[in-house]
Amino acid sequence: MISHSDSYSRSVFTRKYFWLFLGRLLPLFSLFGITVLYSRRLGYAAYGAYQSVWMYANIVNVVVSFGFSSVLLSANLPYFLRFLRDHRRRLVSFYTVLSILTFGAFFLLAKNFSGGLKLLLIAFMVVQNVITVAETILLKKHGEVVSFVINLVYAALFFGCHVFILLTHYSLSTLMTCLIVLSVAKLAAVIMVPVRGAPEEARAEDEQMVQHWVYMGLTEILGVVSRWIDKIFLLYLLTAADFAIFFNGSFEIPFFGLLISVAGSLMMIEFSRNPGDTSRIISGFRETSDLLSSIVFPLFFFLYFMRGDLFSIVFNNRYQASVPVFAISIFILPLRINNYGAILQCFSKGNRILTGAVLDIGIALGAMAVFYPLMGSRGIVLSIVLSTYLQSLYYLWHSARLLQTGITTLMPFGRLIPKFLVLFALFFSYSRLSAGLPAGTRVLIASILAAGAMVGGLWRYVRSFLSGSMQ
Repeated sequence: MISHSDSYSRSVFTRKYFWLFLGRLLPLFSLFGITVLYSRRLGYAAYGAYQSVWMYANIVNVVVSFGFSSVLLSANLPYFLRFLRDHRRRLVSFYTVLSILTFGAFFLLAKNFSGGLKLLLIAFMVVQNVITVAETILLKKHGEVVSFVINLVYAALFFGCHVFILLTHYSLSTLMTCLIVLSVAKLAAVIMVPVRGAPEEARAEDEQMVQHWVYMGLTEILGVVSRWIDKIFLLYLLTAADFAIFFNGSFEIPFFGLLISVAGSLMMIEFSRNPGDTSRIISGFRETSDLLSSIVFPLFFFLYFMRGDLFSIVFNNRYQASVPVFAISIFILPLRINNYGAILQCFSKGNRILTGAVLDIGIALGAMAVFYPLMGSRGIVLSIVLSTYLQSLYYLWHSARLLQTGITTLMPFGRLIPKFLVLFALFFSYSRLSAGLPAGTRVLIASILAAGAMVGGLWRYVRSFLSGSMQ
């Protein structure tokens, strides 16, 4: 068992994670609520077109940003800003050409949108990219609480905008215009926040920074393609209505992606301050896995064993055809307890991260060629799950080698495996014993069990957070 480094404070980690997580959770929570509302109120074709907006936005934004925010997160801020000043001409030229090519390809290839709507989507993506950079700088300057407040207001207005347009006269063009105005207001709020800086600590040569940047940009592009490759593949094969059914089945609740996104951001910020303290990095990585597993494992079993009842209740029996796809895609959730590439990124091992991304896509495409003819859309989802497990193992292996330790030291399996097995036994037994109950009652009791399991698993972190806040 690894003892915690004296320099690593669980209360500090928990407090920062809490504010950063809540700040990013609120907009995604609003989006999930909108997903449920829109899927119940819109026709299949209109709903499929709406969801394809977020698919394109995710892919295009990652391509256009080309690793900018990730490099910013893992670098010392004053050094990074100095690097931008010294190389501004080449950077401006590169990102200008990249943006023109990417947005041009989107305009020509995007499906289900008119020309005017495509222009609105491009404007929305540009603003969102700038917001991402501005928020990253705010977090680097210790503005977690302010970021939370801004995102709280944004989430409320984001949800209200969607509901108002849905209940008046729904139009995707009108909705995007409203979201552009709202995003500009959020950007202005973030930029106007006064925050404290940090002294420059140039830990990397400029040439090394350029190499790391290229690796991270390519890795993020491959990563987002891997994440959405199943939907990209089927978007151009299926009608908008059939795509809507597949989307809801393979839809990974943003909450879980947010957990590892925030964990990765926080680890990169914390670890980059003193990359030589390997014991602190190991303890932080283990702490993250233990913390997130206390949330992810109960929710995984809840969603898996209650999947049929949940789809019936949440989507008003409109998407029962999505359940078989969901039953496979959900097995990616047990992995969502850490950002497995964070350590490699902090040590500027972009080549390893890029290799893992290539491996992920290669395995996914190869598995699709085998499973799609046999299983249809379920085979597509199974391919993504398998490739993600192998990619995570690859990152863990090289992270452990980099820190001169073993995977079993880096991951707290002594706590994770018993927790997983106990929760499996609990929810499996409950699903059998409650088979004759109404769907609503089954889900209610199961949600209480999941909430109780999470509270029990998180109790020591809650105590650390409270004790740290009171000091």
